[in-house]
Amino acid sequence: MALRGEGSVEPEEYFRTLLLTLGELRGLVEVSWRKLAARVGVPRTTLESWLRDGKVPDEVDAVKRTAGLLLAAARQHSGASTAAHVARLDQVDWSSAHAAVQAVRGESRGRSARTGRARRGRPQPVGAPAEQGSPVHRAVSSWSARQLRVHAAVPGERCAGGQDDFVLPAYVPRGHDVAVRDRLRHLADDGKAELLVLRGGSCTGKTRTAYEAVREVVFTWPLAYPKTAQDLVELLAGSTVAARTVVWLDDLHRLLAEPAGEQAAALLRDLLERPGPVAVVATIWPESHRALVATPGNGQADRHGQARALLHSGWTVDVPESFAGQEWREFVQRAASDPSLTAVAVAAGRAGAVTQTLAAGPELLEHWQQAPHACSKALLTAAIDARRLGVRTPLREVFLQQAVAGYLTPRERAEAEPDWFEQAMAYARRPIKQVTSALLPVPHPTGMGPLPGVVEVADYLEQHAGAQRWDQVPPATFWDAARQHLGSGDDLERLALHAFSRSRYRISRELYLRAATQGSTDAVEGMCFSYCETGRVLTAQGRDELAALARAADDGGYSLWFVGSTLASIGPEEQDQQMCVLAAELLADSYAAGYRDAAFSLAELWESTGLSVEAAQLTAHARQSEVEPAPELGEGPGLVQSIREVLERTTGPQEEGAAKVIASPDEIRRLARRPVREPSLLPLRWQTRLPDHGYADLTEQLLSAVIDSGSQVAVFDLERSLAAQGRDEAAASVLMTAAEEGNDQAVAELVSRWCTSRPQKAEDLLARCRHSGRFQAMVSALRPLLTRPQPAVRRLAEAHLGQLADDGYGGAQMALALWRLDQWQQTNPKAGSAVPPEILNLLQKACAHRTEARRLLGQHALITGDTTKAESFFRDAIDGGDYTVLTELAQLLHPSFPGGEAQLVRCGLEADGSSSPPW
Repeated sequence: MALRGEGSVEPEEYFRTLLLTLGELRGLVEVSWRKLAARVGVPRTTLESWLRDGKVPDEVDAVKRTAGLLLAAARQHSGASTAAHVARLDQVDWSSAHAAVQAVRGESRGRSARTGRARRGRPQPVGAPAEQGSPVHRAVSSWSARQLRVHAAVPGERCAGGQDDFVLPAYVPRGHDVAVRDRLRHLADDGKAELLVLRGGSCTGKTRTAYEAVREVVFTWPLAYPKTAQDLVELLAGSTVAARTVVWLDDLHRLLAEPAGEQAAALLRDLLERPGPVAVVATIWPESHRALVATPGNGQADRHGQARALLHSGWTVDVPESFAGQEWREFVQRAASDPSLTAVAVAAGRAGAVTQTLAAGPELLEHWQQAPHACSKALLTAAIDARRLGVRTPLREVFLQQAVAGYLTPRERAEAEPDWFEQAMAYARRPIKQVTSALLPVPHPTGMGPLPGVVEVADYLEQHAGAQRWDQVPPATFWDAARQHLGSGDDLERLALHAFSRSRYRISRELYLRAATQGSTDAVEGMCFSYCETGRVLTAQGRDELAALARAADDGGYSLWFVGSTLASIGPEEQDQQMCVLAAELLADSYAAGYRDAAFSLAELWESTGLSVEAAQLTAHARQSEVEPAPELGEGPGLVQSIREVLERTTGPQEEGAAKVIASPDEIRRLARRPVREPSLLPLRWQTRLPDHGYADLTEQLLSAVIDSGSQVAVFDLERSLAAQGRDEAAASVLMTAAEEGNDQAVAELVSRWCTSRPQKAEDLLARCRHSGRFQAMVSALRPLLTRPQPAVRRLAEAHLGQLADDGYGGAQMALALWRLDQWQQTNPKAGSAVPPEILNLLQKACAHRTEARRLLGQHALITGDTTKAESFFRDAIDGGDYTVLTELAQLLHPSFPGGEAQLVRCGLEADGSSSPPW
């Protein structure tokens, strides 16, 4: 059963491979262990554990020194093997690779293993719906549009349910409707289980499209509608979903973002591998889809590995934002004979925004923006901010009531009526065109009617109003109300992270502390990270707070290990004996609580402080307690043992007539999922060693299955394996398939290869990315081309980036601005020279969406002597979520007072942007 974060631990396997390659290089250049250890400054046993055993340390600086020394020696050494090792290791970003390992360790070992235990024992948040029961199965035809969350619309043809207060207009099919219904028919005929994803913005008609399709094609099938990720887990784990069933997943992005989302995604992938027919019908927002399928960058934890693999395996159709061409003409013609649609046609106008007009989307925004009373607008804004900053549970009315005051001016507060809150709530709940409301009731989970005391935000308002307020920091009353009245630890932890990213450090700390008491399994890590970034971890008070928080956590010793290993990585560097002692105590307590990795972290700390013998004894004891997981591949030795036996052979490539490793497809699939989570199940470098022993076919099968299990790295292993066999077309097809399925690294690799040899293919691939909205993939592929020596390649990159920049994509604007800025700086302009207008123009455009642009504009304002404008840009960057800019703001505000600068960097800002006093 996959849990959150288990989708990708390839970074650890990759780093171990790098360490072993360094070990091979040491042997080639004939540097002794003793001499190398002395120069690096670590015990010999530690160095051997890295380079001979592949043990990944908790700190990377010594590894970087080791790599530098060995590469320097190798460059003075002749030999093809040495040159090959140098070529491989010379471009390694050790810091990023190690950061990725640490992120995954914290994500998969900690959060995944303990989240289930912590959540099962956690009290239900006040005001949150109770646990749902198993989703109801009944025929598609018996579900009404309202029950399946189709948006109500302006009066027209009533839905099948016949409710007086819920009406739908006559349905006007569009081109994507034909595609969806054809796909459903094909699925039903073929007997497959398949995921059908309808992608589009809020109120574009996604759910109505799906509703009409299943009612026409599979109306007799039973339909199950799990409302939460946990409901979906219970549905899929509890019993087998019968053939000829529809699983209805409206707003799939919300389910996948929940704590049980990764587990649900893994179980859905299992379902899709079974016989069908089963139709998993889902809707999703485009920006959420892009976020879920995006390839994590270097050093970033892969939080959505299972979700990304799930979405890549599905069939996706885009639901257009508007009616156009023949579809618009048909709608106008239909509206001429249907009075209920006539007004819609007029209101939609030439833009063709029919579905949004039908669902009253624009009116929702106007209802918020043009609220006649300040209290009503403030209440809605507080609700929007809560959703924008990560609150997922229903919003408690008492929270909104307390949050509102900070959104009002003193005069507005003074003039508020005694019943202002009742009036504001009535306005927020007021029906808009008899279709929807800004704040909606939450259905009672076990009875009839709404759940009292809580509300939900209309999704159109959440999506569009939230985007407008992306760089706004809520007032102090919002944060205080959240701390006092939100009952979900996960909600509080997400709010704390947002507060920290905006340099509101005191607020962040209070939210983390509250989140920990409410059962958040991530609060200790978040607070530890914030204390490290601000330097508070260097104070005795800060360390004691972290230690107390870790000791209070009931997570099998994980939090004790996380804080202890963090302090252990800092203490020796800072020569802080007290920090080292506290780190050792926490790690020892963690090991005693059952967290096995704490022993190795403690051994590393002891080695660094001269206790080599004790460290070796502890390591030996910990290794004796390790038990390898069972293969779980059925009877007999299984494929794992077979592969191990093959790789332990010393007779070289497979001899004529020797027995082949034979594995069933199911066995390969089951095995492939496990190296993604537990790479130790297979020996290191099996991807290259198996073909050397004559098992190229098995290697290809395994790598293909690992890719299907969500691995992004294995794509390139398979491509290299096929290329080594001379199967160039198959190798190219692997990369092309990966690129089309959302692997941004594959897009960048193909564009890099084709831009000189096959420029038209590069153009075509970029055009497909542009059409599907994969703008970040384009920028990642094009940015490196700007520095290539070929003029034609640079022109290609400039042309595509220029088009994206003109369309308003901030990533392209930043890429062009940074490149042109670099080109200008290479001309050695005079000190204090103004940046050329074309660069400033790009930065000005990008700063509407990019904090980096605001930072650069602030730096430019400083150069030109405009400190007022520089402060404004720096503050805007911080409010947009870049806490690192606080250092520059502190230097600007306290140019001759180092103490004031240090205090601001450590204590941060208050909600209103003023400097926090010492705390």
